[in-house]
Amino acid sequence: MHMHDHSHGHDHIHSHDDTHGHGHGHVHSHEDSVDRAPTSADGIPQKDLALLKYMLEHNREHAAELSVMGVRLAAGGFEYAADMIADAVHYFEHANDSLTIAVDLVEGGL
Repeated sequence: MHMHDHSHGHDHIHSHDDTHGHGHGHVHSHEDSVDRAPTSADGIPQKDLALLKYMLEHNREHAAELSVMGVRLAAGGFEYAADMIADAVHYFEHANDSLTIAVDLVEGGL
């Protein structure tokens, strides 16, 4: 399996509209600012929290799909490709851990 250090720090801001063609077609739009997003009485941006939860679940689904694909590829003799997919899933899981913490922080008002 491909292993490497993944201690990296970077900050970036981006806005994008994109369509993923992976069977359940949907469009992502992240153009609304937090300033315009409705908030609850405790100040939590509800639209952002809902989007964050959706994206977390969406990432989990993709990680599961990729894991199954990796197993199929490995069985078909594409071990290196399967290793690369496993590496990608590893990063999905790290991202999902961070997103889970973010959800918990927002829900906790921190």
